[in-house]
Amino acid sequence: MTITFSRHYYLEKFSRLHTDKNRTRWTAVTTHRAPHKPLLLLAVLDLFAQGSLTTNLIELSPELGELFTTYWHTVRPPSQRGILTYPFYYLQSDGFWHLQPRLGQEAALAVYRPNAGLSALHALVLGARLDDALFDLLQTADGRSALRHVLVTTYFAPELHEPLLRQTEVNVAAFVYSESLLAHARREQKQVKETAVAEPVRDQGFRRAIVQAYDHRCAICGVRILTADGHTAVAAAHIIPWSESHNDDPRNGLALCHLCHWTFDEGLLSLSDSYLVNVSPQLPAAANLPGHLLTCNGRQLLGPAEASLWPFLDSVRWHRRHRFRAR
Repeated sequence: MTITFSRHYYLEKFSRLHTDKNRTRWTAVTTHRAPHKPLLLLAVLDLFAQGSLTTNLIELSPELGELFTTYWHTVRPPSQRGILTYPFYYLQSDGFWHLQPRLGQEAALAVYRPNAGLSALHALVLGARLDDALFDLLQTADGRSALRHVLVTTYFAPELHEPLLRQTEVNVAAFVYSESLLAHARREQKQVKETAVAEPVRDQGFRRAIVQAYDHRCAICGVRILTADGHTAVAAAHIIPWSESHNDDPRNGLALCHLCHWTFDEGLLSLSDSYLVNVSPQLPAAANLPGHLLTCNGRQLLGPAEASLWPFLDSVRWHRRHRFRAR
């Protein structure tokens, strides 16, 4: 016999999540409750809104982790760190979230505890499956809106309602913007100039496009560090700065670790027309200890797997002419 649950059923479920209630640990900002579960569910709603979830399986993906972290930073619970492991595991207790073990990992998952970490959980599960009726409800804009409203108004103080709802809009708009940037570049059209996009959307969308194109790897030194909850070592850098170019085309960007990003912006690193790394003679000068950066000299740029997303030579030449400290 198949039981079909109503929309009202899931609105009730979302309003009665099993959360840690402790006034010494959680303040009125999160209604004296742990915000992990509602923030994870807000991130999941965004994935549905983006059209990223076409099958009933929510994976422990970098994108899910990044959305969760973005919401966590919006709320900023005092003296607490947002860890995705706990809500992803403990949402099982709310009845609509079902962990799907990897083949042969059923027994290990049965004895797993979240303090083992997210990497360990990732090794045990393919992801989480929702009730079929909830999955169907989340395919609709009205269903997502109603469930989002319940999460925001139930678990967060009134002053956070607008920022959280605004962050939802930014997340979805940034996804759309990043996809449009990548699609434009793949068609090898001319540079994308400034469009009427709000700054938070533009910043987040450009970052997503670049990090995705370079697969979280620094284009200069090659470092790739991606935590299980989606934190990455790289940032998105404009080759010609936005202030000069107003150009978010991915081909005017590089994924760079924080050290290479700063060094590139300072003109201590640049690129040749054949995409070889140039190291400024100022980098090892005086009392500097640039370490591994010196080994990058003459190294081939570690560009995107897709040839259509490699940097514009015009941008590379601009940087070498206007920023690089050649002597």
